[in-house]
Amino acid sequence: MNKKKITLWVISSLTGFSGLFFTVLAILVFLFLGMASLKNDTSNDVIPDGNAPVSGQALVNAMGIVSEMKKENASLQQISGTLSNWDAESGGDPTSVQKRNWGTITTADMYNQPAFVISDTKKAAISWFVSTYPSGQYPADGIGYAGGMMQWDGPRLIGLINYAKKVNKDWWRIDTQFEYLRNADSYAPSYKKYLTQSFKTATEAAKWWYGNLEYSVGWDNAPSAGNDGKQKHLSTAEQWYNYLSGSSNSGSGGQGLSVLDKILGQALDIDGAYGAQCYDLTAYYVESISHFRPIAPNGASGLFADSPEQWTSHQWSIIKKPKYTDLKAGDVINYQPGGLVDGWYTDGAFGHTGVVGKLLGNNKYVLYEQGGGAPAHTSTYTYHAEGVASIIRPPK
Repeated sequence: MNKKKITLWVISSLTGFSGLFFTVLAILVFLFLGMASLKNDTSNDVIPDGNAPVSGQALVNAMGIVSEMKKENASLQQISGTLSNWDAESGGDPTSVQKRNWGTITTADMYNQPAFVISDTKKAAISWFVSTYPSGQYPADGIGYAGGMMQWDGPRLIGLINYAKKVNKDWWRIDTQFEYLRNADSYAPSYKKYLTQSFKTATEAAKWWYGNLEYSVGWDNAPSAGNDGKQKHLSTAEQWYNYLSGSSNSGSGGQGLSVLDKILGQALDIDGAYGAQCYDLTAYYVESISHFRPIAPNGASGLFADSPEQWTSHQWSIIKKPKYTDLKAGDVINYQPGGLVDGWYTDGAFGHTGVVGKLLGNNKYVLYEQGGGAPAHTSTYTYHAEGVASIIRPPK
């Protein structure tokens, strides 16, 4: 979720005000990617006024999907129809791999894989499939070999893997999978046709997607998945539409830190590397206050406190392994690599970083964050001290 910043930091330091100019320019370039202030809250049991169908990292990824579809001027109805389908297919997880046997990798192994993390086991499963069935054609077994947000199966999965290699990107990235869907997937014409439709409701969009992009036989002729799956698609689409449209009409969605409130919905990539990552939001915040860009040790923003001199020389203070009572609004908060946030775990190599927006009591807090290509947003979490490496407090 983070990256090495040393070279660009040095350049920024040498160019002084020019570096600040290009930072501002980068933010303006990405402005069109943003949604009109979508509030990225977690589930109803954590956020009293939230109504998103998913929470935690699933919601972060959903906002990445929203951002990608906004590039295509998709309507909220179209976005909601897509989200409802991918919620059912993969939980919106671009790293998802079908839970079944993949050669010597067992179904039990696959069920033990973490969501939203591209594990070695998932990589091995896909590698086995590519080497065993290079065309994607396998003996029908009623289960299928599928992966990604859309659960591309068989030849379409091979197509995704080959496309990712061709463009030199990881197949498990949200942006890679959208590029494949738009440009190389056998269903690309149907997806483009979907974007030309004028849907009055999210339900209409969900029906069109399910009938034409899921089964290619129309809504009425498409079979229903288990547990009344067809109707669930419709209700989930409406939930997404209500969430997205309600958020975009409710003002900034800000949580009190004006420097961050004004960039909510924007995909910050201030160094121009690897898209909108968690590092970029924290670096933007720090630069806005103290005019220096922090370096992440070995690219791991979760370990910011391991290079203390850059902070203390600018009068920032560090608290390692903080308790909930140590937190204050405005603190940079850094999560251990592989650390628990709230219902999801950070990247095992890089961790996660964000900015505390509000303390809500009862171990709950609001976090400004972004990551995985998703734009800046706020989430409400329950605090888990074991997952937090440090907080770093700005000067008074």
